[in-house]
Amino acid sequence: MAEGNVEMLFLDPAYRARGGGSMLLAHAFKTFDATSVDVNEQNPQATGFYLYHGFRVVGRSETDSTNRPYPILHLAL
Repeated sequence: MAEGNVEMLFLDPAYRARGGGSMLLAHAFKTFDATSVDVNEQNPQATGFYLYHGFRVVGRSETDSTNRPYPILHLAL
């Protein structure tokens, strides 16, 4: 977490769709006042997860934070 931004949230694929990600995100909401997240546009599963939890796309960058050609979606509550 950095200034209300979820920096990374990863689960082992064997544990997806069991509520663990939702529990971690709820913890980030409650403990760190999380209100935003950046997601690789090429990761529709992650994008869908955050949209399901109320985030919306508020911006887009052509490159990631290290200037590599990976488009990033900026999401916020």
